[in-house]
Amino acid sequence: MKIVAFILFPLLLFGQTVNQKSDFKEKVDSAYMNAMKGVYYALENIPERKGSTSKDLIAENELIASVKVKKEVGGVVVKSSGFYNTYKVTVEVYRDYKTLKNEGIIKYIPKDE
Repeated sequence: MKIVAFILFPLLLFGQTVNQKSDFKEKVDSAYMNAMKGVYYALENIPERKGSTSKDLIAENELIASVKVKKEVGGVVVKSSGFYNTYKVTVEVYRDYKTLKNEGIIKYIPKDE
């Protein structure tokens, strides 16, 4: 009986560790996907007149992402923090105006650059 318990104990312990790692990865991936939703939202809603803006994306009474858009010389900086339960992932992206125009996101390149 002791031999069986001695053999099964590491298997049970290892099985729980693998399950916890995959659960952690899934939660972080969900937070990352929410952060990317914020990036896509920000790139589609670049303000024309303001130099910077921020927005919280909320769905079903839960905070999905917090987005900040800041215009700089030559491009736009988007900082998006995605949330999933207690997990938070932050993504910061810089996109230049030429790329945004080529992709059809903006219609013209601002002259103040």
